[in-house]
Amino acid sequence: MLLINFLLLISFLINLFFGFFVLLKRKSVDYTRLILGLISVVVAFWCLSLYLYRLNSDVFHIELWGKIAHIFGALLAPLFLFFVFYFIYKNVIKRILFKIVLPSILFIIVAILLLFTDWIIGGGYVVNNVNNVELFFGYYIYIFYLVIHFNLGFILLIKKYTHSNALEKEQIKYILIGTVISSLGAIIFDLVYPIFVDFSLNWVGPVVTITMVVSMAYAIIRYRLMNIKLILARSILYTILVGTVASFFAFLLFYIGPILFGDTNKGRVISTIISSILIVLLLDPIKRVWAKITDSIFYKDKINYQQVLRHTSGVIAREIDLDDLLANLTKLLATELKLKQTLVLMPRDNNFTLIASSAGVKSQVQITKQTTQYFVDNHGFLITEELIKLHDDFHDQKKQQELNHVIQELEQIKAEMVIPIVEADKTVALLVLDRKLSGDIYDSADIDFFKILAPQIATAIEKSKLYEEVQELNRDLQAKVDERTKSLEQANADLESRNRYLTTMQVILNMISRSLDLKKVTQMIADSIASELGYIGGVLSFVNGDGKLRVKAVTQNHKAKTAIDLLPEDIFKYKADLKHGYNLGVDTVLSAKINFSPKMTDFFSPPVDEGVIDKIQEHLGVKTIIGIPIFSEDKIIGIVHFLVAVEREKISSLDIEMMTSLTNQVGIVSRNLELYENLQKVNKDLHEANTHLKVLDKAKSEFLSIASHQLRTPISAIKGYLSMMIDGDFGKIPNNISKLISDLFESASRLARTINVFLNVSRIEAGRLKLDKHAVQIDTMVTSVITELQNAAINKGIKLSYIKSKQEVPLIYADNDKLREVVLNLIDNAIKYTPKGSIEVFLEFNEQVLTFISRDTGIGIHTEEARTLFRKFVRGDGVAQIHTGGSGLGLFIAQKIVKEHDGRIWVESEGKGKGSVFKFEVPIATEKQIADASAEE
Repeated sequence: MLLINFLLLISFLINLFFGFFVLLKRKSVDYTRLILGLISVVVAFWCLSLYLYRLNSDVFHIELWGKIAHIFGALLAPLFLFFVFYFIYKNVIKRILFKIVLPSILFIIVAILLLFTDWIIGGGYVVNNVNNVELFFGYYIYIFYLVIHFNLGFILLIKKYTHSNALEKEQIKYILIGTVISSLGAIIFDLVYPIFVDFSLNWVGPVVTITMVVSMAYAIIRYRLMNIKLILARSILYTILVGTVASFFAFLLFYIGPILFGDTNKGRVISTIISSILIVLLLDPIKRVWAKITDSIFYKDKINYQQVLRHTSGVIAREIDLDDLLANLTKLLATELKLKQTLVLMPRDNNFTLIASSAGVKSQVQITKQTTQYFVDNHGFLITEELIKLHDDFHDQKKQQELNHVIQELEQIKAEMVIPIVEADKTVALLVLDRKLSGDIYDSADIDFFKILAPQIATAIEKSKLYEEVQELNRDLQAKVDERTKSLEQANADLESRNRYLTTMQVILNMISRSLDLKKVTQMIADSIASELGYIGGVLSFVNGDGKLRVKAVTQNHKAKTAIDLLPEDIFKYKADLKHGYNLGVDTVLSAKINFSPKMTDFFSPPVDEGVIDKIQEHLGVKTIIGIPIFSEDKIIGIVHFLVAVEREKISSLDIEMMTSLTNQVGIVSRNLELYENLQKVNKDLHEANTHLKVLDKAKSEFLSIASHQLRTPISAIKGYLSMMIDGDFGKIPNNISKLISDLFESASRLARTINVFLNVSRIEAGRLKLDKHAVQIDTMVTSVITELQNAAINKGIKLSYIKSKQEVPLIYADNDKLREVVLNLIDNAIKYTPKGSIEVFLEFNEQVLTFISRDTGIGIHTEEARTLFRKFVRGDGVAQIHTGGSGLGLFIAQKIVKEHDGRIWVESEGKGKGSVFKFEVPIATEKQIADASAEE
């Protein structure tokens, strides 16, 4: 009996200690922990009530404590169900309120029935020293009530077990072990056994609850249930320490003290002092011993993070290659931290892809863009278990779905913890940790360790990336150097070949440029094909005037001559008809395309016999014949056959380019020589025509000179007599005859001026125009011309004005008469070709030149006409309708006279109908010219 009561008290103390420990050792609100603590406390008081039930013998207290014990038992049912709900669903109040309300209501009903009625149990009684209570019909419903609650909790736990991760499964397993054993013990021995026998074994159920405490404590220590392992371990340590010290102190004081110092007051004082001193001295060593023992139990897998940090720093400092760095780092972390696996994922194409694994296997592990974005947005460390809790706390369905996707991907890669490796606010990698081999969850020590390590890893990754970039750059540079070197070598080879080609072409061009004989030039080209280009030889054929293709030149060396001697007749007598299909040479000319053939017969047979051609080819050793058409401007005049000693595929593009260039030179030379011959013939014809024209021009000039002299004499006589008749020297002439005589005089004057013009032209062309230059005041000259032509202007209704300069007009060095003719001609033309309006004459001058200007409002001049107006026999467009008597020589003579004065003459006009401005300028007379003119006078 005493042992049973002792066991009940022990069960009471263990459950009470565990319940208050769970309730009081956490500051944050955790309903799962809170309910577990309440369950332990309720179990403790259930044990205490049964202890008091068994301790009393009067029926009243038996009934009282029996009902109280059953009330505590009834309370355990909803508490256990609440614990399961919170453990599984986290947030029961907002999700499954009815699952709290209903059990609570049922408990209240049961409690009321137990306390205030005898419907479940009744009065107490004692049989064979066993305390019992009466059982009624409600007792069976009470059993059903308990069984339903506990079984529902077990079913929910088992269902949760099937959908949990490894850590949660271990936690649920030990929760089930403890609660199933405890509930079965209570139901069997506290509920079922009394129905059939008595209440003699009702102490078994409370004692069995110790298995629940042990199981829960193990889950807390081993599998981080509610994450209070440290608190539990330290609580156990200090409980053991207090017990050890108390036991040691009691042993010294009550057992050793009386033996050594006697059982007297003095002895007890001495024993107390010595025991206290020993306790003080031994307390710390005892604490360390028990700490090592408890740590070996609770922290057998404890990690020395400082040592791990030193080892990882060594790897980071030692490895520079990114693959080696990550491979060694993942292996080291998995080994040192006792992890199942460690992974490193890095960005690849908007996803994070597996780069290194502690297992050394690079499987196709990849995290999608959606999860990747979650890591980018949340740089903090992510623990899968915490994400699951966060998922359950979310009320937003969209956020739940997003987080659920992240959790599923993490569980697929077995990620218990993810550490984003961040460099410059950019996630450069993800360090993924699998579960610990110990089954522990990741706590603050792990997080603190990775907070130190993560920046080092980020720096190491960046260093390795830079190293890879440098290596890649070096490889690229080396490849580019090799490529450039190869290109330069090829370019040098090409340049050397091209230089040889250019040198060869220059030699050939120098050779053919020394002669203007087409036959010699073509022979030089044929010889240069062998001597300069290094081929076997060449044949140049041209299209003759008869439409036949004939050989004009062939390489003349010893080997070629012996081959030519094999022909039955002279090579230059052979001719080919220009028709398609005759031979490949003719087809080359007609198609204007380059042709190749390994057989000479394709090009030369017909007209030459095939057997003869084959012998020649064998003798010369020709492997390929290239036929290139000769272009001369836009037509083909022939073909050059190149005979080479190599097969077609060995002929380089540079060879074809040289052959084409030489062939083009043949066309150019042929064309140039043809043009030269034509030019020679034309020059000869022009020389003969020029000689004949000079004779005719001389005869013309002599005729004009003689005719002008012969005409001037009778015209002068006619003018003289007509002038005398007008002046009345022959008496008064009737008015009708007077007008006729005036018209005759005007016509004679016009004819005299025309004769003077032709005479001047003949003098100019004969080079006999002489100038009698003096210092001339052009202002006086212009005034006299204006006076002379004023009547003509008035008669035409035109205002003619001379705008004199306000400054003194400088002298010019000129022939007064000749220059006066120029001024007279320009003003007279202005009067003639100005139907209405005005004519303004003025002079402009500077230190070097004097400019005469005549501006009219006449018919104007096209811009194109202004360029040719001063040529011989040229008149402006439409002037013949205004003035029919012009000769087209006046401006020509004026230009010649002005040029003889070292000046220039020109016309300006904005177009037809917009008037004209005629100008000429002559040099100002120098002081020396003025002095010389004064001396002559």
